[in-house]
Amino acid sequence: MANKINRLVDAYRQLQQQSENCVLATIIETFGSTYQKAGARMLITSVGELVGLLGGGCFERDLVEQAGSVFKTGAAKSVFYDMRSPDDVIWGLGLGCNGAVKVLLQLLKADEDFSPLNLISDAADDNLAGIVITVYESEHADFPAGQSIFLAASTFDHSSLLTSVPFPFTTSALQAVLQQKPRTETHVIGDQEIKAFYDPLQPPLHLLIAGAGTDAIPLLQSAKLLGWRVTIVDQRPGHIKRERFPQVDRLLNLTPEEMSQQLELNQFSALVLMTHNIEYDARYLKAIVNSRIPFIGLLGPSHRKDRLLQSLGDEEAQKIINRVFGPIGLDIGAENPEEIALSIMAGIHAELNGRTGQQLGIKASPESHAYIHR
Repeated sequence: MANKINRLVDAYRQLQQQSENCVLATIIETFGSTYQKAGARMLITSVGELVGLLGGGCFERDLVEQAGSVFKTGAAKSVFYDMRSPDDVIWGLGLGCNGAVKVLLQLLKADEDFSPLNLISDAADDNLAGIVITVYESEHADFPAGQSIFLAASTFDHSSLLTSVPFPFTTSALQAVLQQKPRTETHVIGDQEIKAFYDPLQPPLHLLIAGAGTDAIPLLQSAKLLGWRVTIVDQRPGHIKRERFPQVDRLLNLTPEEMSQQLELNQFSALVLMTHNIEYDARYLKAIVNSRIPFIGLLGPSHRKDRLLQSLGDEEAQKIINRVFGPIGLDIGAENPEEIALSIMAGIHAELNGRTGQQLGIKASPESHAYIHR
C-alpha cells in the first residue's frame, strides 16, 4: 500500500532536524512466507534505534549489527536471511518463518539531504507517483552499489522516460512502472555486472473526513496509525478546533460548496461522510459527485444511503453509485467509536486492495488439534 511513503516522509522530516547519517534497510527480494515484502523499508540510526520494521522483530537485531560496517565504510551491502529450514538456528535466530529475505543496507548522508528520501518526500508532497531504482550489487564504477535514482510521475510518459533513465535501466524501469510491482534485474555492460532493484511508489493514501464530530477522533487516530494522511472538513466553526484533532494534517472550516472549489478532490483515496446530518451529508455528497475518489463511505443504515443517492438524481447518482458504501465498514461486531473506526479503516483497506475482508485462516477443528498433539 502507498502508505509506506507517508512513513518515509515522516522519518525524513525527523532526520532533517539532526545532522547524523543513518542507514536505510530495504527488502529487495523475498521467497516464501515473510513478514514484509519487497519494497518495505526501515531506518537504522547510528545508536541502533529503528524506525519501521522489516521482520516482525525476527532479524532486526542482526541488521543493526550489519549496519555498523555501513556506517564505518559508507559502502552499501546486501544481507540474506533464510528461515525456510529448521536449521535456521545456526543464525542464532530460530525464526521458523518458512521464508527468506534479501535486505539492502545503504548509507543516507546528512550532507546530501538523506537522498533519496528527500526526493521521495518532494514527490509525496506533490502527490506524485514515482519509481526508485537502487543498485545493490555492482562491478561497474559508474553505477556503484547503493546508488539510487528517483523518477517522478512527470517522467512516466514513455518518450520522456526513455531519456530520463540512465542506461542500462530504461527497459526495466518501464516494465516496473507498467506492472506496478517491485522487481530485481541483472544488467551487463561489457563484462561488468550490475544488479538493481526497481520499486514503484504510489502517492500517499489520503483520507477525507467530512464531519468533525466526536467519533471522527478515533477514526483519525486509526488512520494515522496506519500511516494515512488525513484531512477533516466541517462547515460548523465550533467543531473545527485543533486541540480536538492534534494529529490531523489539515483541519478546514468549509461548506460543501467551498470544499469542492478549494480542495483537489482527486488526491483523496477515500471519503467518509459523518456529519450525522442527512442534509449536510447530501450537500457534501453532491460536492464530490464529479470527483474520482475511489471509496465513498456513509454512516447509517442502507436505506439512508439510498435516500442520499436519490437526492442527487439518477444521472448524478450513477457517477458514484459503484463507489458508495453504506453502511460503511466490515462486520466485526463493532459497537463503540473505537471499534467502529477499526471497522471503517479495515473496510477501506479491503476495498482498495480488492479483498473481501474475510479471515486469512479457518478455525482449527478439534480433530486437527488432536492430530497435532499425537
